[in-house]
Amino acid sequence: MSSGATDTRLVLDGLEVSHRDPDGGSHGKPLLSGVSLSVDPGEFVALVGSSGSGKTLTAMSCLRLLPPGLGISGGSIRLGGLELTRASEQELNRVRGGRLGMLFQQPKRMFNPNRTIEQHLKEPLRLHGGLRGTKVRSKALELLEEVGFADPAKGIRAYPHQLSGGMAQRAMTALALAGQPGMLLADEPTSALDKVLERQILQLLDRERRERGLGILYITHNVASVAAFADRVLVMNSGTIVESGSVGDLLTRPRTAYARELLAAARLAPESRRRPPSREREILVLNGVGKHFGPRRKLGHAALEDVSLTLKRGEILGVLGQSGSGKSTLAKAIVGLEKPSAGSITRQLDATGPREATAVQLVFQEPHSAFDPRMTLRASLQAPLRSRPAQPTDQRDERIAAVMEEVELEAAILDKRPGQCSGGQLQRATIARALLLEPQVLICDEATSALDALTQRTILNLLLRLQRERNLSLIVVSHDMDVVRYMCDRVAVLLEGRVIEVAETKDFFAAPRHEHSRALVEASIPCRADGMWTVLDVARPSAVS
Repeated sequence: MSSGATDTRLVLDGLEVSHRDPDGGSHGKPLLSGVSLSVDPGEFVALVGSSGSGKTLTAMSCLRLLPPGLGISGGSIRLGGLELTRASEQELNRVRGGRLGMLFQQPKRMFNPNRTIEQHLKEPLRLHGGLRGTKVRSKALELLEEVGFADPAKGIRAYPHQLSGGMAQRAMTALALAGQPGMLLADEPTSALDKVLERQILQLLDRERRERGLGILYITHNVASVAAFADRVLVMNSGTIVESGSVGDLLTRPRTAYARELLAAARLAPESRRRPPSREREILVLNGVGKHFGPRRKLGHAALEDVSLTLKRGEILGVLGQSGSGKSTLAKAIVGLEKPSAGSITRQLDATGPREATAVQLVFQEPHSAFDPRMTLRASLQAPLRSRPAQPTDQRDERIAAVMEEVELEAAILDKRPGQCSGGQLQRATIARALLLEPQVLICDEATSALDALTQRTILNLLLRLQRERNLSLIVVSHDMDVVRYMCDRVAVLLEGRVIEVAETKDFFAAPRHEHSRALVEASIPCRADGMWTVLDVARPSAVS
C-alpha cells in the first residue's frame, strides 16, 4: 500500500462505467461518463440528481462494488495514494468500512437478517477500531445513543426486521461510523427519516468532519436538506456532472434547466384543491386503538396507545410523526395486517362480503421489498385477482391493462422483474396492485420517501388524480412535512404511539398547538447558521426562473 495511506482525499478523474461482456470488454453507451470530482478531508460535498442519474453508481464505483454485468471502463479513482481501480481485493477489504465508509439508503436490504445490531457493530469496531472485550459493547452502545436511539440497550439486541425504517437507518449510520472512516459515502441516508432526526444525523456527521476531518460525499435528491452543511454541490444528470458550485449559487443562480427543474420539484406548494371541511359521512372510525408487542406487564412495547381517529369519504388524512412513533403500526392495524390489542376499528364502507375485506388497501414504503423478486410484475398483479370469483384470463388481463394505464405505466413493463425497474416505476406498480381490488380507502405508508423530488411529485400528483376520479379516501402516513402540506385536508400527529393533535392542515402549519408539533414544523424549515438564506428561498421565482 502506498505511503500516502493515511491521506483520505478522494479524487475521481474521468470515471466511466459501462456494461461488460463476459470476455471483459465493454459495450453500449456508458452509464457514467467523464465523472470528475474531489472531496478533501473535512469537506462536505453534496451530489444531487434525480433517480437514475448515476449518483449511487458513482459511490459504488469507489468501493468497487458494482452490480454484476457492470465495470469501470475508464478513468481513475484515488483515495489518498491508493488507485482504487487497480487495487487488489485484499487492499479493498482493508479500505471498505475503514478508511472509506458507506452509509446506504435502504438499510434493511443491507443488514444480515440473522444477526443482531450488536453483531453488526462489533465487526468494524474490532477490525478497524482495534477494540476488544467490554470496550466493543460500550462503544456500540455509545454509537447508538449518538444516532438517536432512545434505548440503546434495547436497540443493540434487536434484529433488523424488529426496527422501523427510521431506526434501521440510525443503526446503519452507527455502523458506517463504527470503523472511524476518513472518507464517508452517504447515499440518501436521511430520506426515510423525519426532519428532526434528519437534522440530528446531519449535525452528527458535521461534528465528525469538524472534529476529526471526516470527508463526506453526500448523495441526495434534495439539496435543501443539506444546504446548511454542504460546502459544494455537484449536479448529476444521465451519468455526467452538469453543474457545480456553492450551495448559495445553485439555489439562487442555477445555470442549467435540469438544476432549475430539481429545485422547483423540491418545493411542494400547498395544493390549490384544498376544500372546506368535508360533510361526507365517516367511513372509518378508530376508537381507543392500542397495540402492544410482547408481554404487556413485563417487556412489552406499546406501539399504539388509545388512538381515536375518523376518516370521511373522499378525505385525505395525514398521519405525521417521527420514526418509531407508531405510524406504520397504525397503517397495518387499519388494513388488517396487525390485530389491535385494545379498542376497535369500524369500517362503514359501501361494500360487503369479500369486497369489504379488500376495500382498504396499503401502498408500501419500500417498493422493491413489496414484490417477489422472482416474479414478473404481471404475475404479481395477477395474484390479488385470484382471490375474487373466477374470471377468464383475458378479463383479468384487461383489468390489469386498464389499471396500468391509470397509473401511467407502459404495458411492456409487466414482463419485467422488480430488479429491472426504477423506484418510481415500482411505486406506480404498487399503486396499480392496490387499485385492482377497487378500494375505497388507500393507505400510503411513506409511499414517496425513497423517491427523488421529481419522481415524488409525479407520484403525489398521480395519487391526487386517482383520489378525485375514484372519490377515494386517503390516509397519507409520512414524516415529510411538505408531503403532508401538499396532499392532506387534515393532519393527525403521533408521538410515542399517541395522537397528540388533530387539525385542519392550514391551521396546523399556521399555529401548531402541541410543543412536539411546533418542533416538527420548525425543523422543516432549515437555514444556514449565518442566516444567509432559508429553504424558502427555493420557492422564490427569482431563484428558479
